[in-house]
Amino acid sequence: MLKLSTLAAIGFVLALPAMASPRVIDCSGNWEATVRSLEPEPAGPLTLSAVRCVSIPHDGYPVSLSPDGRKLLSFHELEGLWVGGIDRADTGSAFAGRISGSTFGSRSAPFEWRSDSSVVMGVAQETNRHGFALTPLQPYLFTADGQKTRLPALSHPNGPLDEVFWMDGTGSAFATFGTRGRYYNPERTDVSPTIAMANALTGEVLQSFPITEIEGLGDRRQWVAASRTKDNGRIRTLVAWPPDRWMLWDQNERPRLVPIEIETRRPTFTLSMDGSQVLIMGNLSATGVVCEFGRKCPAPIPQSGMIAQLREVTSGTVVWSIDGTARGFTTSIVPAVSPNNR
Repeated sequence: MLKLSTLAAIGFVLALPAMASPRVIDCSGNWEATVRSLEPEPAGPLTLSAVRCVSIPHDGYPVSLSPDGRKLLSFHELEGLWVGGIDRADTGSAFAGRISGSTFGSRSAPFEWRSDSSVVMGVAQETNRHGFALTPLQPYLFTADGQKTRLPALSHPNGPLDEVFWMDGTGSAFATFGTRGRYYNPERTDVSPTIAMANALTGEVLQSFPITEIEGLGDRRQWVAASRTKDNGRIRTLVAWPPDRWMLWDQNERPRLVPIEIETRRPTFTLSMDGSQVLIMGNLSATGVVCEFGRKCPAPIPQSGMIAQLREVTSGTVVWSIDGTARGFTTSIVPAVSPNNR
């Protein structure tokens, strides 16, 4: 049986002169100190309205809230996908299965809520007991009541479907084909690794491009992507290729490198609603020795630097930057931008 852990889901509302204390829903114990720590600093237009504790079957991985705020998904590298509700009495549904070579270094996974909150769009894959792939990724729809619906296969002549980054809850996706041959058993040869824009609900590849034909990129095989559908209906995708390459790709155009001068081996970022700006997290952390099994270690060494930064996508110009000091071992997860772009 999977162990249940607790997630604190927090909500913010516009501040009012006589705002009551935040509500604490379905949480046991004393949450007074936690509530204080969650209040925005410095004070701004929003204030903490509620903290809700919900049960999920595994911890250590990000949890995604549905657009309507009523359901959750969580994916664990070993245990698989879980889809459920925010009510603690809702047991939800578990879908066992591992996925080889997915993007856990960036704390993201190939699953996303559809914009109407009805289903989770995702993938499944056959793997051996060591986690190596036996088949390509296969798109599916998953629901909280345990339904799993197979979608049309997403295929390309340059290789099997190896990664999917969903966008905007519409079924559109940034996908890669023939890029992770070393994660297969037996190992595959990636003859022409390819990136693509696709409609994963219909199995249609909208545009594709061999990675080796992108000037200034070389043969890199690690990336994180974020996409938006612009006002003109075309897809814009920003891809970080660690440690120091950022690529912009507008649908029906050639991919090109952009001058975002941030080096990172764990890119965590998202695009603004119109795709014109990118919010990047700094993964700021103290350094030092990490000890296990209760052994005593020297205190972490504080490090100062960038916490978060907003940049123009095409020019790389910094709009604003928040700096600070990390006194503990910390990391960033993928940020979010509100629908009104504020």
